[in-house]
Amino acid sequence: MPTPQPRPDRARPPGAPPETAGESRTVALRWVRRFGLLLLAGLAVGAFTLPWPWPLLSGVLCVTALAVGVVALVKVRGARIRGALTGVVALGLVVAGMLGFASLGQALLWRDYDAYSSCQRSALTGQARDACGAQLQHSLNERVRQMEQLMRQAS
Repeated sequence: MPTPQPRPDRARPPGAPPETAGESRTVALRWVRRFGLLLLAGLAVGAFTLPWPWPLLSGVLCVTALAVGVVALVKVRGARIRGALTGVVALGLVVAGMLGFASLGQALLWRDYDAYSSCQRSALTGQARDACGAQLQHSLNERVRQMEQLMRQAS
């Protein structure tokens, strides 16, 4: 019976020999794969018109992808993998950050987007859907005005 080989992404015990170049490359590519899958899942969830609050799942996935992507970038650089992989991971980090930031905006404006979502569900005509959009725009403008007043009072 062959002895089980340790997985390259597991922590090495103290005194163990250092990783070989092949092992560090395997570990780096595994992290890049995790990052890519999380980012694709976040993009896929964001692309669908899901009922509220499901769009926030996109933000959670993108923020998680952001953390995993930083680890992947460090691993890729440490493994000295050549080519465009470093640039692709960096570009993915930018996309994950932008989507996470957009989702944070929706989370902060929870009540407004919840009202918009319920209005859209009950709208039967295009005119009613347009009215929902106008109502959302009005409530967001009102919210921005309130925040501006708070900023003026604070300073």
